[in-house]
Amino acid sequence: MHHDKIAVVDFGGQYAHLIATKVRRGRVLAEIRQPEDPLEAFAEYRGVILSGSPSLASFGEDSDWNKGILDLDVPILGFCFGHQEIAKHYGGTVINGKQEWGHADLHILRDHPLFAGLDKVEQVWMSHFDSVTSVGPDFEELGYSLLGEDAPPHRFAAIGSDKLRRYGFQFHPEVDDTLHGDEMIANFVREICGCRPTWTMEGYVQEEVARIRAQVGDRSVFLLASGGVDSTVAARLFAEALGPGRLELLHVDNGLMRKDESRAVVKMFADLGMGDDFHFIDASDDFLAALEGKIEPEAKRRAIGDTFITVFESEARRLGITDHLLGQGTIYPDTIETGGTKRADTIKTHHNRVPIIEEM
Repeated sequence: MHHDKIAVVDFGGQYAHLIATKVRRGRVLAEIRQPEDPLEAFAEYRGVILSGSPSLASFGEDSDWNKGILDLDVPILGFCFGHQEIAKHYGGTVINGKQEWGHADLHILRDHPLFAGLDKVEQVWMSHFDSVTSVGPDFEELGYSLLGEDAPPHRFAAIGSDKLRRYGFQFHPEVDDTLHGDEMIANFVREICGCRPTWTMEGYVQEEVARIRAQVGDRSVFLLASGGVDSTVAARLFAEALGPGRLELLHVDNGLMRKDESRAVVKMFADLGMGDDFHFIDASDDFLAALEGKIEPEAKRRAIGDTFITVFESEARRLGITDHLLGQGTIYPDTIETGGTKRADTIKTHHNRVPIIEEM
C-alpha cells in the first residue's frame, strides 16, 4: 500500500528520531534523511521537517548541506537550527547571543492552521544560542516567546510564509516539555502537507517481513540475541519471515549481566517457540580479560563490541555456520548516541555500533 510520507532531515541533533516518532504516532510514515542527500531522494515526500543541530547558523557552521532542499515544491517546517536556516535562506537574519534555555511561553499572534485547536499562549521548550531577528519579505511573525514574566519578548519564535509554504519554530515541538507539540506537528503533517493517516505499525511489520524475505532469499541468518528490545524484535521478524530452521540465535553471557539474566533470556526465547535454534555460551572470562586495565568508558565499550564479534565468529565456526547472513537489531537511539550520522556528535558508542560491526 502506498503511504503519504514526511522526510525528517537530520542535522545531527539528538531529537531527529523523536520527530519521526511523533509523525508516525499520527499514522503518517516519516523517514530520516541526511542534509547532503540528492534532491531525487525527496521525490516521494509530501513535506519536509528540518531538525535541530549542535551547529550555529549565525556562524555559518554546517553550511555545506544541500540547500536545494529548501526549493522543493512541498511544505517545509524547521525546528531550532532548521528554523534559522529557513529564515536565512529567504532573506532573514540570525544572530548569536540571544539565547533561551528551558520552558517558555509561546504567544501566538494570529489564527493559523499550524496552531489549530491550541490556546493563544502555549508552553514550549527552548534550547538555542542563535536567534532569528528579522524575516524576509514573504514571511510573517506567527508568534513570540517569553522566558519568565520579567523577560523581554523574544521575537520570531514562530514564523511562516503561506505563499512559499515555509514555516519555522525556534522551539522544539517534538519534546514532551512542549505541551502541545504533538498537535503542532500533526497540524503541519495533515493540514499543511495534506497527508492521509494510513500508516500503521501492523502494516509496517508485514512490509518488513516481505523485505527480509526478498533480501535473504534462500539463505539463513545468524543473530546475536541479547534479550533486549532491539535483538528480540529483530529475531521475531526474522522468524516470521524465514520460518523454522533458517534462523540461528546466539546469546552470550558477557559477565556483565544482572543475576540470572541469561537464564531468563534463554527461557524467554524458549517460551517464544524459538528454543530449538537457540545457542548459549558463557564467555565471561573473555570479556573480563578484554576489559582489564581499561579506564575510559569509550575504550570499554569498544572492547565489549569487539569481543562480542570474536566470540560470535568462534561460535559460528564451532556450530558449522559458514554461509549465513549476519542479522542485527539496532534501535535508533543507539545510532544517535554513537554519532552514527555525519553531523552527529558521539554521546557514547554502543557495542552493536562499533567499527568492526559496521564493516560486517
